[in-house]
Amino acid sequence: MPFFGISQNDIKPNINNYEFFTVFYNVENFFDTINCPLTNDDEFLPKSEKKWNSDKYLHKIKQLEKVFLGLSAEENNNFLPDLIGLCEVENEIVVSDLLSNTSLKNNNYNLVHKDSPDGRGIDCALLFSKKFKLIDSDFIEVKLPNSSRPTRDILFAKLAMGNRVYNIFVNHWSSRWGGQEKTNFKRVFAANVLRNYIDKNLSDDQVIIIMGDFNDYPSNESLSEILVKNDLVNLMKSENVVGFGSYNYKGNWNWLDQIIISKNLINSDLQVIKSGAFQKEYMMYTNKKGEKYPSRTYGGSNWYGGFSDHLPVFLRIAF
Repeated sequence: MPFFGISQNDIKPNINNYEFFTVFYNVENFFDTINCPLTNDDEFLPKSEKKWNSDKYLHKIKQLEKVFLGLSAEENNNFLPDLIGLCEVENEIVVSDLLSNTSLKNNNYNLVHKDSPDGRGIDCALLFSKKFKLIDSDFIEVKLPNSSRPTRDILFAKLAMGNRVYNIFVNHWSSRWGGQEKTNFKRVFAANVLRNYIDKNLSDDQVIIIMGDFNDYPSNESLSEILVKNDLVNLMKSENVVGFGSYNYKGNWNWLDQIIISKNLINSDLQVIKSGAFQKEYMMYTNKKGEKYPSRTYGGSNWYGGFSDHLPVFLRIAF
């Protein structure tokens, strides 16, 4: 596999302010091994059925590093990502461990994160390189109606690079647990929350990059009818998108993870060089039917030692 010939020394920060590389990755239950009394993290403790321990935790970190090294080498000319959106991280500790124990530390990332009200304690986070300056941040509450389970906040960060300002949103909308139709109202509600926040706080000429695991496909109501209006473009609906999707459900690939940008980026001097899902053989598992799935960390209580049940999505742009 060509990936394993990549040296960490070949990967470096990108100091070129005329382009940047964005990655979003649902890292699948990235928990530490310490019990948090405020959340339901019992599933990922040493004495749980999963027997989640330090060795497995460090293995998970190294597996995630492999993905980021592969992305950097094969999609960004050996430069580390400038923006990394994450979801399913338990807390700031796991993100800090990912940074301090891998080649990502070479980029000296800054972190935007806050513990969310999610019952399991999984959050969104944003890493941004030193080429950006943080102007403002917010954590937008998604208070679902008729639901006893709180969900993740939408992370917002306003970043500046040179004379350009970027409004970044990182999302992890409610799951389809119980069925897509039965849970549709939750994602429609989240879409309305984000859409209203944009309309209220951002002017039409401001640049927007929205990324996340939306737990809906680009054609679903929450995205196609509510969030993505005439001012936005869903890159996962582009004819030039790379890959078949970010998630495989019962043999069918589609885009739960997406990157959406404002049209004024496309109408400016921006060039979208490439966008899509990053998929390599070492990240995949083939079942008895010959179907390929992202190689995940766990299946039930069985430890597979993989990467994530999602593929990362990326966007490379230049000016």
